[in-house]
Amino acid sequence: MGWNPNAPKTFRDPTAVRTFRIPNGPGKDQLQELLIHITEPDLKAQGLSLETWAASSVQAALIQRLSESQINFPSDISDQNTSTIPILELGAGTGMVGVSAAIKWQKPTVLTDLGPIVPGLAANIALNKDNLSETQIFCGALDWNQPSKLAFYPECDPNPFSGATKAHLVLAADTIYSDEHPPLLAATILHWLRRDPAARLIMCLPLRACYLEELRDLWRLLEEGGLENIETGQEMADESTFDDECLCEWSIWRWKNPERHD
Repeated sequence: MGWNPNAPKTFRDPTAVRTFRIPNGPGKDQLQELLIHITEPDLKAQGLSLETWAASSVQAALIQRLSESQINFPSDISDQNTSTIPILELGAGTGMVGVSAAIKWQKPTVLTDLGPIVPGLAANIALNKDNLSETQIFCGALDWNQPSKLAFYPECDPNPFSGATKAHLVLAADTIYSDEHPPLLAATILHWLRRDPAARLIMCLPLRACYLEELRDLWRLLEEGGLENIETGQEMADESTFDDECLCEWSIWRWKNPERHD
């Protein structure tokens, strides 16, 4: 059975591979496309199934449009500086956003989620290996209840970033599903985001009516933690592909006072 985007999740084939066509030129209407291949095995964590949601598609496309003036990596962010992860995705799900970022910037990238989801991340890294041959991409378990504990997968593999304590670019898409998530996510972001003028957080969240209060809470907590929003926008995902809320809000953040070290 192949992929039927109009079928209920219950009837979708968990072994199928979906190919997402992500615009990767200078504007929204150009014809260039990045193909990202995604599988959604039957994995669950905290009652949530592994699935690619609309916000991931919007953020993956946003990443391809960003310019060097919006996101840049200082010279000390390199394969040799293993104390700082160049790109870190939180609550990565199927990993489409992190894969898009790794391809865009060709910097080492770490995709994280709860432990039961991580094998799905590893599968999607493998599916996109041809586009990732010029960089390194890893995955691991990161529970927001313990934000400092990043366990790479598989555990037996040596990992150059196993001692990392900070990240230069933090990504998060569709990461709010309860009133507990805003404080947990905010604390994890504030823990990992490097204190540097060029360090950035990029989020993309669907505007579900039932979670608008939680989205406001997240913004408030990030601002109270010392971050400021510098760009924001709203975009619709393809309604023929996703059966959830397709109107999404993206935002880019930085430290208000990056010179104040942790």
